[in-house]
Amino acid sequence: MQQRETAAIPKLVLSTGDRLLRRIVIDKPRLTIGRRPFNDVMLDDLTVSGEHAVLHTSAGTSTIHDLRSRNGTLVNGVPVSQRALADGDRIDIGVYRLLYVIERAPPESADASQPDSGNAMALAVLSGPQAGSTLRLDRPIVSIADASGQVAVVAHRRTGWVITHLEGPGCPSVNGEPVGLGSHPLRPGDLIELGGTIYRFQSDPPP
Repeated sequence: MQQRETAAIPKLVLSTGDRLLRRIVIDKPRLTIGRRPFNDVMLDDLTVSGEHAVLHTSAGTSTIHDLRSRNGTLVNGVPVSQRALADGDRIDIGVYRLLYVIERAPPESADASQPDSGNAMALAVLSGPQAGSTLRLDRPIVSIADASGQVAVVAHRRTGWVITHLEGPGCPSVNGEPVGLGSHPLRPGDLIELGGTIYRFQSDPPP
């Protein structure tokens, strides 16, 4: 049975604070970032230089270059002049954060591989002030946050659901293990802890 090669799709997930703004597919070799409107990614805030940074992508590798910006470009909290990016890296530009993620489409066979089941999923809140409630995962990207400023993203990809640390002093954990800086796959029944609140990743029963 002949299979096609798995496709890697690099993207940027743009957020500010605990607010997700949009997903940007990196579909060109040069992606400019800055405050001026001609940039591919326009970040409208005075903390961002007019021409702040540029993302070069070639042969499946993306490299961020700071363009001598006033406030600098940080990758995983470290100022950089240029840096090759890995899945899960966090780019901070002014008040904005760009999460670099690589989505991998499942390989297709001649008779077509089975698609994702598409079952509706949810997060059952097991502890904290909202214990007993359920957060439906009814969008491709859903953020969860706590009062201390920790933010994580639960996202649906073609290969399934993943959780990614977005912001805050500590990473969320899945079944007691910190997820680190990359994306961590989720399976039904997994227990997620974020800032003392525990969630269970589960199927969302119909109302």
